[in-house]
Order: sequence, then structure tokens, then C-alpha cells
Amino acid sequence: MPETTTSPRCGAHRVCSTGLLALLVVVSLLMSACGGSVHNTPAARAAKLLAPAQVDATDGLTIDGEKIADKALYDAARGKKLVLYSAAGKEAEDLTLARFTAETGIQVELTRLPNNKLAERALSEHGAGRLGADVIRLTDPRTARDFGEAGVYVPYRTPFHDKLAAAGATVDANWFPAYYFVNAMAYNSAIHTQNPPDGWEDLADPRYEGQLGIVAITTGGTLQALTRFQIEEFGPQYLDRLAAQQPRVFNSTSTEVDALARGEISIATVSFNNAFGAQSHGAPIRLVVPEEGVSASEGPLGLTPKGADNPAAQVFANWSLSKAGQKFVGSQGFVPVRTDIGPVRAGEYELPTADSPRFHLLDEDGFARHAEADEKLWKQKFDFIG
Repeated sequence: MPETTTSPRCGAHRVCSTGLLALLVVVSLLMSACGGSVHNTPAARAAKLLAPAQVDATDGLTIDGEKIADKALYDAARGKKLVLYSAAGKEAEDLTLARFTAETGIQVELTRLPNNKLAERALSEHGAGRLGADVIRLTDPRTARDFGEAGVYVPYRTPFHDKLAAAGATVDANWFPAYYFVNAMAYNSAIHTQNPPDGWEDLADPRYEGQLGIVAITTGGTLQALTRFQIEEFGPQYLDRLAAQQPRVFNSTSTEVDALARGEISIATVSFNNAFGAQSHGAPIRLVVPEEGVSASEGPLGLTPKGADNPAAQVFANWSLSKAGQKFVGSQGFVPVRTDIGPVRAGEYELPTADSPRFHLLDEDGFARHAEADEKLWKQKFDFIG
């Protein structure tokens, strides 16, 4: 049964169920989504996240004073579209693409699949000579490496690759990180109205026994990064302490965040972007950026052979690493790869920048050294088969 809490809105003699509250939130969101309001389109929501950029298309494409494409490239890209395969969350991708189209005029066709399913499809299509994507976004750098070796990704250098190198980011010949995925923690604000959790140690506090939600390490690279951060920062025994909480283990971040919003769990490790999106839609969720920092993993982006010949795909890759593109993904709760743009707020939150000691990145080399052993240890600690 969900815990109940007294709220001033309920009056002196009424008790609001967090489950009822969450249900009302879900109903409200569904009514809003079905209403067809122009204020709830991806473009409108994108504009609310970050003020519109200054776009100058008189000589190529310049956004906020930064050249995205010269005249020849932009003229060639106008009127064309690109096809994007993405393993990132659909809500985040919809907002990003709406912003890109608003600033460039270029349309994007999106196919969204989980990372493993996307990899299977792309490799199969490529092997048959029928790869439909121009650009592919992944959530796991190991898959990006495989794509480079198989020829699914081909070399492409944006005008901003030197900025990546200066920031210490991965600059592989065949792909680059367009942003960093971040894992932090969150709680249900309708349940924890006083003395809420505020740090990683709270996840292991006995007062939250039976209330904790986590996502299985087998879900993908972001969870591998979270586990490596927890082991390095707090020691392997931290996993024992989390396991003693009898956590509910989820197979996807979206279902975990939904359960947190409904009050089925009250505290959780979360994908920051997913939880921030739910809070933005009215879910009773509060995020926490602990003092020790956050875990992070790379969000690979690369052009396919088809995309390398598509000017629209080249503009998309360039825009993704521009100040405009980087600031926008930062406003959604990702961490920009470029460190020369300064901190970017996601609503009321400010995540550590990629050059901060509070930013704990597991890069491709880290995956190669730790992923297999960490997964084995995690499964043992949480008695998980999957």
C-alpha cells in the first residue's frame, strides 16, 4: 500500500493518498496530451526549456554567432530531410528534433528503439545493403565501436571537433559523443514532504527499506556507469547495503520513473533526463544532485555511409555540437560535451559540467576494463538473473 501523507490542500480532516495524487497527475497529463493544444507540441515545449536562439541564414547558417554550415552546405541541405535512428528516450529526441527543425528548417524522420534492438536492426540492414538511417544515436559506446568496425559508422568531422578534443571528450574517427547521459537520484515529493533524502548515502538508509527503486545493470551503458561510480566512490560494500533495502528492480528507466511518480516506490536512482521530463509534466518527483556528484556515460552519434552523402545529416551533426545544440540538450538534463559554454540549467537544477570533479564519466576504455566484472558482481549482489 502507498504511504499516505497529510496535505494542507486536503483540509484539517482529510488525508490524500499519494496513489490518488499520482493518478490525478496521470489523468491530467493524458487530458493535456489528447487536447491537441498548440502549447503542448514538442516545438512549444522545447521553446519553454530554453529561450530561442538567434538564427542568421543570410550566408550559410549561423546560430548564436557560431557558424553551423557554410553557404554551399546549407544550400545543399535545404529542402532535404534526414533519417535518424535513436536509442535515446523518445520524449528527449522529439524535443531535440523540434528544436533542430525550428533553427535549421530541416525535417527529421525518427525511428526509436532500445540500444540492443537498434544495433540488431542497423547491423542487419547494413549487411543487406539497405541501411535506412543517415544518423544513428546510441546509448552505449561499445555498440559505437562495433558500428565503426562494421562500417555502419563512417568518418565525419564537424567544425567543432577541436572543441571536443580540448574538453577531453572522445573523438573517435567514426563517432563522437553528442552529450553525456547522467544518473542521479530522485524521490516522490508527495510522500517525502519533510526531511527528504539529499545524498547517495540516503539510498542505503534503513528508513527507506522496501521503498527503493533501481534499474538492472543489464539495461545498458548508463547503468554500467552508475555501478562503476558507486563502487569507486563508496566501495563494493555499498551494493550490499543497497541490496539490503530489498529494492524493486526495473528493466527500463521509463517504467521506474512511472512507478516513482505513482508512489509505488518513493526513492530511486534515476536517469536524470527521464525523471526531469516527468517532473516537467507535473509528476510529484524531485531530483537530487548529490554533493559527491553524478555518474555519466557517452551518448554516441555517428553518420552512416548514406548520411555522409546527405547534406542535411551533416548539418544535424554540426548543429549537435554547436553551442545552440549543446545548450539545448543541457536544458533537458543531459550534460553537454563541450565545456566552453559554461553551466546550463535544466529547470531549477544545475548538473556538474563535464570538467567538474563531481562529474564521473565511464568512457569506452572504462567499459572495456570494468563492464564485464561489474555486471557479474551486480548480479551476484542483487541475486539477479537476466
